[in-house]
Amino acid sequence: MRRLSHMLLLLVSLLYLSPAEGGCSRAIVIISGDDRLLSSGEGFNLSCEFSSLRAHHVAQLWRSAPQEGDTISAEERMSLVNMSSALPDVILVLRIRSATPAHGGDYFCMTQPPDTISPKVSIQIADNLTTSSPAPSSPPHCDSSQQHSRATALQGQLWYWILLGKAALLLFSLACLAVKYKRA
Repeated sequence: MRRLSHMLLLLVSLLYLSPAEGGCSRAIVIISGDDRLLSSGEGFNLSCEFSSLRAHHVAQLWRSAPQEGDTISAEERMSLVNMSSALPDVILVLRIRSATPAHGGDYFCMTQPPDTISPKVSIQIADNLTTSSPAPSSPPHCDSSQQHSRATALQGQLWYWILLGKAALLLFSLACLAVKYKRA
């Protein structure tokens, strides 16, 4: 009996002392794309990668009208995408096939409540822009932020399975105790 109570005490203390958040204290957001000057009719893609989201977060993609100066009022911003998800990792993609000057502005991503905001990507659309020959494209590379995002997703899954195992062990221990006391 004494050994079983020590085991139960150890199990409960492990459940209590182990962190349940997986090590991430706030959401991470990365926006892909660079500042661009495009001619009217050209297309562009932007994507926002959100990591470590919680159930109360809403992933958002915003566009603010181009302004002189750095301050932008709330009336000059437009939310393009609002999305909630039960998943911790989400990617929002905006694809404009034929841009007009109205598509110009500063694009950024953020979580709501505002835990994290990405850097801005500036898109300018000119009516009469002549483009020179395109520069040779460089081979794709994997930056450390993408690797960190994948590692964060894997860590979240790992913590899920650890907590599920702890819960199963607790239920098994309680069932063993119930059987033991029922026999006595």
